Amino acid sequence: MLDPQDEQFDRRLATHLVSLYHQSREEEEGAYLDMATLRDYVAYTRTYLHPSLSEEAGQTLVQAYVDMRKIGSARGAVTAYPRQLESLIRLAEAHAKMRFSDVVEIVDVEEAKRLHREALKQSATDPKTGIIDVGILTTGVSGSERMRRQQLARELRRLIQARAKAGTQLSRSVIFEEAKEQAQVALTQQQFDAALRILSDEDVIVVSGQNIRLC
Repeated sequence: MLDPQDEQFDRRLATHLVSLYHQSREEEEGAYLDMATLRDYVAYTRTYLHPSLSEEAGQTLVQAYVDMRKIGSARGAVTAYPRQLESLIRLAEAHAKMRFSDVVEIVDVEEAKRLHREALKQSATDPKTGIIDVGILTTGVSGSERMRRQQLARELRRLIQARAKAGTQLSRSVIFEEAKEQAQVALTQQQFDAALRILSDEDVIVVSGQNIRLC
């Protein structure tokens, strides 16, 4: 990180920081709304304000959705569904109401985009890749984790097929230990169970208690 050695820059930054702490008590108290006023404010906007999209705001929303989709398509991940566009529209409308405006303008869309982006960072970021994956919101599983499970299921299928003929039962715990030994990365019980469910859904195996057999 660069720290520019510039006296004019330093002075502007210091002045700004000092100003944040230089409010009188009256100014500080005046910056807040009491609960009664806030309730009336919200009630009024809900009852009397029904903002419509301006043409420019509509075009900005469309472009924002297209851009979100492009981000994911470049790496095979889903970063936006139509539901996300609907969320942007509602956020933009709500911001217009806050301004007491009957029209949703570009400024409202930009604030909606910012809020939506920050929400996704907190709730839909793949912990393994650091990339936003909306699939986490819809399925609870990221794209990278789904790929990992599919890969594990293929490896597990080869292992089981090498250990047993059709109808022969195998110990679930034994297969788990062998799979852990062969795995290139750490294998958890949860991942192993998820892979077994995939193979079971594909009618490759039948899981009965602690036993596994090929179909």
